[in-house]
Amino acid sequence: MPCACQNKRQTYEVVPNAGKAMRAAFSSSSQGTAEAVADRYPTSVVRDKKTNEALYFAWPKGAYEVVLPGAPDGGVLLTRTVRNDADKRPLRAAADEHSADGAVVRAAGGGAVVYPLTAALTASGATIKAAAPPTPATAPAAR
Repeated sequence: MPCACQNKRQTYEVVPNAGKAMRAAFSSSSQGTAEAVADRYPTSVVRDKKTNEALYFAWPKGAYEVVLPGAPDGGVLLTRTVRNDADKRPLRAAADEHSADGAVVRAAGGGAVVYPLTAALTASGATIKAAAPPTPATAPAAR
């Protein structure tokens, strides 16, 4: 007989191919573990199993750039090589700073959009919807 707490436990799933895969590749009760596994599968998504909402789009190691779509000069604001989570922070900050202008983070050389989550899901053609972004008062501390 299963434990009574099993229905209360939050579960995160890693879904390959930008959330288009039929089955989850991995499941965990830890969001951090699910994100680490997702980074091994390019364009995979971490979703909440109960709500079926995307929470994270994978950023594998590699070169990324913050760009302003539609800018005449290519619109590259910042270029960085990502090796770990700390390398993602300046890219996220630059994209958030220029979010009113539509800035996104993408793989260098015109690759896949990876941040913000809604833009990444739209660009990949995923059928899964993004979770509502946290408000500044409830946003978790940076990792």
